[in-house]
Amino acid sequence: MRVALFTDNFRKDMGGGTKIVVDLAKGLKERGHEVLVVTGQLLDEASKDFNVLSLPSLRVPFYDKAEMVFPSVSLVKRLKEFDPDIIHFHEPFTAGLLAVMVGRATRKKVVGSIYIDPKHLSQYSIRIDRGGIAKALVGFMQRQTNATLFISEYQRRTYSRFLSRKVPARVIYPGVPDYFFREVSSKKEKRVVTVCRLAPEKNLKFAFRVMAEVQRRVEVQYTVVGDGPERKKLEKYAKRIGLEVKFLGRVEREKLPDIYASSSLLFLPSKTETFGLVFAEAMACGTPVVALKKGSAPEVVGEGGMLCEEEVEEVAKAIVRLLRDDTLSSSLSERARKRAEMFRMERFIEEHERVYEGLLYK
Repeated sequence: MRVALFTDNFRKDMGGGTKIVVDLAKGLKERGHEVLVVTGQLLDEASKDFNVLSLPSLRVPFYDKAEMVFPSVSLVKRLKEFDPDIIHFHEPFTAGLLAVMVGRATRKKVVGSIYIDPKHLSQYSIRIDRGGIAKALVGFMQRQTNATLFISEYQRRTYSRFLSRKVPARVIYPGVPDYFFREVSSKKEKRVVTVCRLAPEKNLKFAFRVMAEVQRRVEVQYTVVGDGPERKKLEKYAKRIGLEVKFLGRVEREKLPDIYASSSLLFLPSKTETFGLVFAEAMACGTPVVALKKGSAPEVVGEGGMLCEEEVEEVAKAIVRLLRDDTLSSSLSERARKRAEMFRMERFIEEHERVYEGLLYK
């Protein structure tokens, strides 16, 4: 098959949604499909092995490092030469709108993938909105596709009222690369790790309050991996509440397994994860997860960790218990590793192939 992937961003320094696009492009190519990536101007090594059409783009003022792409004459020429069987857009923004227009003009089948939580848009731009605009946008875009994909049942339910029953809307869980899967390590440090973009939607001030309480009860290192617009504020906040925390900044994804595997647990109290790729990555390394009973966390983590209400005392108790109880830690590590099997990369790619084939050959 020839698949054209439309995405506003195709870089390693972006969030989980972009990681999923990169994984899909790589997986399709490895299975013998031809892939054309249509994206913005800002590129890095993530694009070096792919056939990429870089369109004119503008930086998004309210979301750091994000882009909005715009059409160009080269798009018509390249698509005519490539002649895709499937056009697949990722997120309902400018690249998505462009993909829909191209699909209609060329009469090609269009698939759309949605990664955002409706509240994300209001957190960064229209702050008086509570997600209604994002839901309406996703509903509109879904009606322009031949199939729309979500990354969790939680996410699909969130948008369900705005979706057309005439267009298939199915869930495909993201895949975790094979290098994350390893035997459970018995050499774990007394360390709690948080891996995420340092941004408002990750609820990190709550995480810091919890960890400050944990450090009053047990000797433990706290490490934060990632970067983002909130880093300086969080560094000041940590000092103010007396939290000892090490900020590692952005770490290459290929190096994350060593960090996960040597840590006692992953702690991320985000309330708006539509999947939470770091949950699955940590569990693949045999590292239990502590998260909130919010968003997709219950669906993804399952028995691979501990789920709590958003209360400092409850979460702090759960973390302290896991740090002190070696039997519990060992049991959860094994369960986490088994749970992660359902997120294998091979399954992720195969499910996309079945969607494409179903549209082309039905």
